[in-house]
Amino acid sequence: MRAADVLLALGSAAAITVATAVAVEPGSGSSTVAAYALGLVMGCLLLFRRRRPVTVLVLSLIAVMGYNLTELPSIPPIWPLLLPLYTVARAGQATIGAAVGGSTLLVSAGWVLHAGVPPLELFDGVLREAALLALALVAGTAVRHRELLAQEFTARVAAQRQQQERESAQQVLEERLRIARELHDVTAHTVAVVGIQISLARELVEDDPAATRDLLGTAHRVNVDAIGELETAVRLLRGPADATAADRHPVPDETQIEALLDRATDGGLRVTFHREGAARPLPRATGLTLYRIAQESVTNVLRHAGAAAVTVTLRYGDEDVRLDIVDDGGGADHRADADRPPGHGLTGMGERATSVGGTLTAGPQPSGGFAVRARLPLPSRAAAPTEHPREARIR
Repeated sequence: MRAADVLLALGSAAAITVATAVAVEPGSGSSTVAAYALGLVMGCLLLFRRRRPVTVLVLSLIAVMGYNLTELPSIPPIWPLLLPLYTVARAGQATIGAAVGGSTLLVSAGWVLHAGVPPLELFDGVLREAALLALALVAGTAVRHRELLAQEFTARVAAQRQQQERESAQQVLEERLRIARELHDVTAHTVAVVGIQISLARELVEDDPAATRDLLGTAHRVNVDAIGELETAVRLLRGPADATAADRHPVPDETQIEALLDRATDGGLRVTFHREGAARPLPRATGLTLYRIAQESVTNVLRHAGAAAVTVTLRYGDEDVRLDIVDDGGGADHRADADRPPGHGLTGMGERATSVGGTLTAGPQPSGGFAVRARLPLPSRAAAPTEHPREARIR
């Protein structure tokens, strides 16, 4: 129970006691004990007004009307009920308060009229009592609406905070996945290509020193490029504060796919590259996605497919760009050994394609081999002039 409620109940009890004790009415007696009793009853009832507002209102009305039925000086019935009426309205039951207060006014008016009070005096009293009744109900209703608005505002703020926390957590998760994909794609390709170069260099170190030096040089260049890509990724994650370092190692895109495939041929893989349609600059995210898909696919071919040749086709359309990587290997899903746990390469490629609104399919071909096919949407534009397919063979 709140201290404010106790103080309010004591103050109301004291006011009712004093008003009752000093009330004077011709032909009626006076009793201080009755005044204290009424004040005590009303004060005790007010202690429970928040938990049982309607019950307290009805019992308070009974107490006041019961007191007025005695031979003691009667008191106006509404003003002792102001707090119970206010509490009922604040609890959202203003209709009940209006019904109880209105009935009380009618009964009291009939009672006073029967006692021979002049109509004008009666009208004045009823008008004042009705104003008090309306004031109590309006005040309670207004406070209730304010509290409801405050609760709604608090709930909205809490919901927005929770939504922001969920969005922040989702953004952190997406950023972690993006970083993981970048690291996986760069390191996996580098390890595969460098590993092949070193293996060939080991075999040729005695018979062909010149070829060995070339192979080690290629491995070194691949390693340097990978370090540059990782440095660029870290700089971009930190923000635009060091744009110069990012410019030294620009983010790869579809224009570097040929150079990527050129490195793969150094490992003995025959690579055929086709570019079809009218080439044009692509959005940065789309270009990076195409490059990473090609990089991961070629890495899988080098590491697991047992393929001798791979065909890469890049098709520019008016509404999309497509990338197909088809090899002549064994065609096993994930192209991993039976005892090797599955990796995240295909999953990462699919996530990359989905992140830019595209699709990716991967699986064995009926005629043998394995195919990865990506379709990425492009911003709409007027149809470009038709060009004949252009084919470029690397080595």
